[in-house]
Amino acid sequence: NEPVREEGYVTQFLGKDAVTRIMEHDPKTPLFLYLAFTAPHAPYQAPKEYLDRYKDIADPTRRAYAAMITCMDDEIGKVLGALEKKKMRDNTLIVFLSDNGGNVNPMFSGDVDVCKLKLPADNGPYRGGKGTLYEGGTRVAALANWPGHIQPGDINQMIHVVDMFPTLASLAGVKPHKGKPLDGLNVWDSISVGKPSPRHEVVYKIEPFRGGVREDDW
Repeated sequence: NEPVREEGYVTQFLGKDAVTRIMEHDPKTPLFLYLAFTAPHAPYQAPKEYLDRYKDIADPTRRAYAAMITCMDDEIGKVLGALEKKKMRDNTLIVFLSDNGGNVNPMFSGDVDVCKLKLPADNGPYRGGKGTLYEGGTRVAALANWPGHIQPGDINQMIHVVDMFPTLASLAGVKPHKGKPLDGLNVWDSISVGKPSPRHEVVYKIEPFRGGVREDDW
């Protein structure tokens, strides 16, 4: 009664497609690659070779969750390998982040079968998860890597996903098109050398029936 493991193969397909695009790219021209893996999203499935690595995890859903993350990690490694082969690695900024915290409520899974399972995500000390206004749903780990341009270390300051657009645009030497005012701020100095973040507030989940505002530690 094991589930069909399409989800794991989607992860491998996305990684393979990204590698192909990098290998076909002319390094003399700029490249922006947005690679959105679906893992570790429901349904919790992974290729057998990855599930076999985690035979010691008794819970099948938790085992699949770990396998999905490892599969995604391997595909990211292949992307980095392709950048190395094309001699693009030292001139590439890599940003990795999630769009929400781990899901702890079947209602937000997008998969009816998940309602029958014990959900595998664990947001540690943070309350709630995906679909909530609490930190378990809105606070995620992220990383940025660019050899010679980012000092190693931890940044424990407020940065919002909307800050990515003006930050990346500034690094690329372009000005965002004029239009509605941007919510994002250029946080490159915070990411690269750990300077204080210019951001002091975050507005969460603008929806007709709920929302939240964080200002500094409040």
